[in-house]
Amino acid sequence: MNCNNGTLNVYVPDQDNPWNISKVLFVFRRLGFSVKFKEVKNYLNSNPNDLIDELFDQALNMPVSPDPGWANFNNADFSSSGKNRGAFFRDHQKIVFEDFLNNGLRERLTLFWSNHFVTEYYMYNHPAYTFRYYNNLQKNALGNFKEFVRNIGLDDAMLMYLNGYENKNNAPNENYARELYELFTLGEGNGYTQDDITETARALTGYNSRTNGGPISFNPNRFDDGEKTIFGKTGNWNYDDVIEILFEEKTDLIANFICTKIYKHFVSPVVNENIISELSSDFIQNNFELLPIFKKLFKSEHFFNVDASNVIIKSPIDLMVFIEKEFDFIKPNNFTNNLTNYLRARTMDMGQQILNPIDVAGWQENHDWISTGTLPMRWEFGDYLLNRYYAGNKEQFRTLLKHMIGENIDNAENIVKIVKEYMFCNYEIQEDELNDAVSIFKGDIPDNYFGGGGWSINDSTVPKQFYDLLRFFVTLPEYQLK
Repeated sequence: MNCNNGTLNVYVPDQDNPWNISKVLFVFRRLGFSVKFKEVKNYLNSNPNDLIDELFDQALNMPVSPDPGWANFNNADFSSSGKNRGAFFRDHQKIVFEDFLNNGLRERLTLFWSNHFVTEYYMYNHPAYTFRYYNNLQKNALGNFKEFVRNIGLDDAMLMYLNGYENKNNAPNENYARELYELFTLGEGNGYTQDDITETARALTGYNSRTNGGPISFNPNRFDDGEKTIFGKTGNWNYDDVIEILFEEKTDLIANFICTKIYKHFVSPVVNENIISELSSDFIQNNFELLPIFKKLFKSEHFFNVDASNVIIKSPIDLMVFIEKEFDFIKPNNFTNNLTNYLRARTMDMGQQILNPIDVAGWQENHDWISTGTLPMRWEFGDYLLNRYYAGNKEQFRTLLKHMIGENIDNAENIVKIVKEYMFCNYEIQEDELNDAVSIFKGDIPDNYFGGGGWSINDSTVPKQFYDLLRFFVTLPEYQLK
């Protein structure tokens, strides 16, 4: 049940729903890959509305990932490189993780769209196609959804993955036509028939020409130029006609389907139908421009409602990248040099291999991320990162704690509560958890040393105390939420 009754009116902080550290972290965790803890206080004087605008401006002005030198390789280029294709793909995955660590909202949106317009790398095994596909997602992430659909259907990776390359006038392949409706625009069984799929497949024929694994182009000799009937309209339809007919005839269904998907990913897995209806109406009025819809939702009191917090389970990528980015700790050199490899490998262990989702429907997210197998991995991998930070430089733990609490607080319970605000979004810690956290932070230090008894943040024990507290916090169930 969705208990969030907030509207789409712009969020204005007040005493009951203030702009605070938890809210700042909520924004960056939902709309990016979090923010460095040492930077959080800088945003407390920001206007939430202005901060959302700033994040979107940055995303809109950000260039796509640059060509690593092989973005336009064909089969001959890969063969002569002396390197297998899997190595190129892993290089791209590392590039993407660097983007997650540095690019915020634009990369969050790109990851979201990669799980909507799905391709599975190992189904077509072409690193250059995958790289250009990812650039395509980056370019269109905040553009016009209708044009996004048009562009992605002609993407080389998509043409290979969903058999568009095999769709010819003498042997139509219905795979892309089916997913265009079922997964990309309308939803399963929603507003289309098998006849619509069959006729659409005929209209999408002809994209079958390529030389030595290079770009795929249109071949008029492979196009079915007979009449087709799609959604009750008959003509000699081609690819562009399909997109025009789809968005003309199924306007309401598309708007509802896409707004629902956006809502489930960014707000809550349980939808508020009134919000979806209002967003859908605006989406249509804005001719399927994505930017106005995202801004309206993310500036709203509905998005910032207290009931919107901690209702989404962190993905494996969220978990690992958040830890790395938020603490921004120094690590041993031999680990730093392999950081993106470690993040890539561990998220894959937990079921999220970037650019290679589990199937054409993508990762189902939320509860699917947690199992008896993956939960212990989350504890283990989070603890390992903290251990590497501690091995890299123990004193940095004191430095971060000073940044969080200042130098004059010596009450252990107050310290724990302040640190908790950084670790969780709007989380009311349970009394037994608080008591355990305080006990862990105190360690072997007698109770009477705190609260004016002589303990200070400059004591030699502090780095280990803070390290132990963080290790405890990352094992709490609520740490898996954002």
